[in-house]
Amino acid sequence: MSDTLGRVAGPLLADTSRVVGTVLRQVADELPEVAGDPRVREVLATTVGDMVTAALTVLGAGAPVDGVRAPDAALELARRLAQQGVPISTMLRAYRIGQACFQQELIALIAGTPADGAQVAAAARDLASVTFSVIDAVSEEVVAAYQSERDSWMRQRNTARLATVTALLSTRSVDAGDVGSTLGYDLAGAHVGAVLWCGADVDEVERLGRLERVVPEVAAALGCTRPPLVVAPDASTLWAWFPDAAAPPDAVTDVLAGTPGTYAALGDPVEGLAGFRRSHQQAQQTQQIAAAADPAHRARTTTSAQLGPLALLAADPGSAAPWVQSALGGLADDDDDAARLRETLWAYLSRGGSLAAAATELHLHKNTIMYRIRKAEQVRGRPLSEGRIDVEVALLACRLLGTTVLRAAPGPPGSG
Repeated sequence: MSDTLGRVAGPLLADTSRVVGTVLRQVADELPEVAGDPRVREVLATTVGDMVTAALTVLGAGAPVDGVRAPDAALELARRLAQQGVPISTMLRAYRIGQACFQQELIALIAGTPADGAQVAAAARDLASVTFSVIDAVSEEVVAAYQSERDSWMRQRNTARLATVTALLSTRSVDAGDVGSTLGYDLAGAHVGAVLWCGADVDEVERLGRLERVVPEVAAALGCTRPPLVVAPDASTLWAWFPDAAAPPDAVTDVLAGTPGTYAALGDPVEGLAGFRRSHQQAQQTQQIAAAADPAHRARTTTSAQLGPLALLAADPGSAAPWVQSALGGLADDDDDAARLRETLWAYLSRGGSLAAAATELHLHKNTIMYRIRKAEQVRGRPLSEGRIDVEVALLACRLLGTTVLRAAPGPPGSG
């Protein structure tokens, strides 16, 4: 350790008040979110004092750096900031600001000593090395304390909110104003209920965090002007209510496309307490259908409006395959020819049986559409006039669920 540095740091140990005050003011000025709460500022002041003392003890008394541990006040500060939702990056920035301010104070003192250039350089080098090592040693412990407290706090908060939401969904004898105040969410407005979940390809440990990070982006995409209500019924799923959504649900797809493995099912926008329940129910039904689709075909965003009569299958999505295959006959085969005929039939039927509209959508001649419809009837084994509504619903199921409702194509001869 530099002798010059030791001569400067040693006397400061007897009275650290000036240095502590300077560092504390610097942190408070640059990060008011850390020092704004008087109770937190008190813990911050103790933390700064303990950290300054630890650094000066190493610099002035020659104590080993590897003996430095996070002070109790620093661990308590981390827990307080976690409870208040202050980002962990802000907490770490407070340490960097404190480190820089402490170094500047000591460099100013070193500059006032009768030392030559080489001695000043050695003192500055040792000062930077020691302060970095002290902050590095403490950071690991305070980050662990922050994360542990944040996880515990969020679990407790989510448990309480989930219990309130579950009761709200299951009973009608509630005061919407009181419950809304408890949840911090206005139940009187319009809501879009949503279920967000992760696919099986996302590591189980990462799922909830990934969903929580995407919620603000979904709210922005929907044009919400107020924060959504969000609870986690399990470690892979979020229930959310987005207030006053003004943008079409299609906007959510682009958001989810940037976050691999995430999906959303959305209910209709409905007002009031009854709408809160209804939109959530729709979102749950939609999620049950969407989750039954093969992952390669599953849409990022599925809405209740897209389901139509398929909502009736929500209780047992697996029952769709036999019914679809019966309704479509050979059109339910999982091959390119059947897929092309299904696409043509959907364009034709969903546009009110208009050959011209179907031709325009598919960029084909009307004669080609007519030929494919006749071919589809042959493959199906009976005309469209027999069970036409069933055909439309079955085609919708194919579009939403993909291969899970199709009949597997037979393998090559001898493959079985």
